[in-house]
Amino acid sequence: MLLFIFVVTIVLLILMIAKFKLHAFLSLLLAAIFFGICAGLPLETVANTITAGFGGTMQSIGIVIVCGVVIGEILEVTGGAQKIADAILKLIGIKRATYAVSATGAFVSIPVFCDSGYVILNPIIKGISRRGKIPFASLVVALMAGLLCTHSFVPPTPGPVAAAALLEANIGKVMFYGIIVSVPVVIVCSMWANSRFIKGAYPDIAPETAGDLEKEKEFNEIVAKAPTTFMSFMPIAVPILLIVIASFFGNIEGSTFQMVLAFIGKPYIALLIGTGLSFLLPTKITPTVTSTWVAKALQGSAEILLITAAAGGFAKVLQATTIGDTLTGLILGTGLPAILIPYVMAALLNIAQGSATVALTTVAGIMAPMLGTLGLSPEITVLAIAAGSLSFCHTNSSYFWCVSKLAGFELNQSYRVVTLTSVIMGIVAMIAISILNFVV
Repeated sequence: MLLFIFVVTIVLLILMIAKFKLHAFLSLLLAAIFFGICAGLPLETVANTITAGFGGTMQSIGIVIVCGVVIGEILEVTGGAQKIADAILKLIGIKRATYAVSATGAFVSIPVFCDSGYVILNPIIKGISRRGKIPFASLVVALMAGLLCTHSFVPPTPGPVAAAALLEANIGKVMFYGIIVSVPVVIVCSMWANSRFIKGAYPDIAPETAGDLEKEKEFNEIVAKAPTTFMSFMPIAVPILLIVIASFFGNIEGSTFQMVLAFIGKPYIALLIGTGLSFLLPTKITPTVTSTWVAKALQGSAEILLITAAAGGFAKVLQATTIGDTLTGLILGTGLPAILIPYVMAALLNIAQGSATVALTTVAGIMAPMLGTLGLSPEITVLAIAAGSLSFCHTNSSYFWCVSKLAGFELNQSYRVVTLTSVIMGIVAMIAISILNFVV
């Protein structure tokens, strides 16, 4: 009966989001209330459990997500993101354009949302296509894959941060493992971009229009006025380095050095340090930098924070019942390898409702009470969920339309360039995650 209630709850959740277009925040809260009541929990327990999960999740990831979004906002406004892109493209070179574009997207998307990253870099790949006589579709594949990859796997982007909080995973290890998994995904997708299935099927060079040339000129002007390459990298590189080092080597009970390392390596402290470094990117620190830009970032992060916290409330209600044991027993009975369970669940949910963030947070909440029995580490589970959440990106995804419209593709071409590429990304990622699962 509990399993039946759970299935009905998930179906209702999908219908509320996908069919009736009710915001994910409200949908998750209503799903939590419905499941808790139908599962037989006392009304007061349902209410208290949801608020406890909501508050606990916000406590874990609130500052981390906000600081990450602030860093991304300042990098965009100051031209730091464009400077990073320009530096990586020059380093790898136009002769290896797809690899250069994919690597650029992967680094830029660590603090910057993938949609924004694509808008920023789209004029550049059009220019590269024209100068190097490179099929435009190949560069679109490389860029969309690089951006989507680290956006899904590497904190401080909100999705993996939220999943890590719900599963009580070590964010530093998620960062480190996420970077490891991203490498083969970026390489394979660059090879796919150069294959006859993309390059041969769509050999056209990017069309030359006055608007595109103007945007490329604007990009180059931003780069010319942007902070130095070194300073542009610092707000991203320093927090990641501090968090990863502290995760593996910091010990609060050790020496003074270890205590300091553990403190500055705490995710929210490290991201605050990164935020401080980002304030050095403008030529002058003014109230516009410290207040207006930050306020805009806060507005941008509010929706994700609330969705994640609502998912935390839903997860807490699930954990208050025995649904975890019920699901575990059912899944183990199918013979499906444990590592594939979070991947399949996230992929199916993403296909149904189109939001990778909702897929990440919802499946993380479902998986939380099952980890012990399945024998999966929280960090590996976060990555497996992320692999599922980026797969099958299609017409109900905002990123699908962002790429398609800016690239000027017809729907059938978009399915091959965006949707099929996302499926390949998920498969390659799961192979890498499965290997990593045996090693760590």
